[in-house]
Amino acid sequence: MQNKNFYREFNLPPKPKHDWETIAGGVLLALVIISFSLLSYGFWNALIEIIGGK
Repeated sequence: MQNKNFYREFNLPPKPKHDWETIAGGVLLALVIISFSLLSYGFWNALIEIIGGK
């Protein structure tokens, strides 16, 4: 027999979770994406061209 409180327990609307792990994970992911995009070849190539490369 199914639990009588099944509907009450499992049909609740999802609560927004803002725990530190989620926030830290989002910040870390953004930091990784930004750092890799800045360290990419195109960024440094453009920077050298602006400064006055060969």
